[in-house]
Amino acid sequence: MSSILTSTSSEDERRQVERKSLRVRVRVALAGKPDMEVRAVDVSTGGMSLVVDLNLAPATSCHLSFTLPLPDGGMHKVQIAAVIAHCTYSGQRSGFVIGLQFKGVSEDLKAALLRYVKS
Repeated sequence: MSSILTSTSSEDERRQVERKSLRVRVRVALAGKPDMEVRAVDVSTGGMSLVVDLNLAPATSCHLSFTLPLPDGGMHKVQIAAVIAHCTYSGQRSGFVIGLQFKGVSEDLKAALLRYVKS
């Protein structure tokens, strides 16, 4: 199920971003820390939400690796830089939910994410 969420960019502009639930494991690499394997919550063409065990500071850079299932049954391997936009504890999800903004999204990845979100 898709939903529209409003988020705030660094320029304080409001924008509409369509997100879709995504239930995959994501490897998160943070500088100076061991890689973590965590749960995805949802994804959009500009970022994603994850559930992690640690309270991570906004503006922290990281690298994400995961496999995006495509509507045609294929898979798209994703490796991308991201920055943490927010981190909030969720008792319902038993962890910290972090919102991440992708950095340097290629046209190929943007097209794959759009196909997934629109499916």
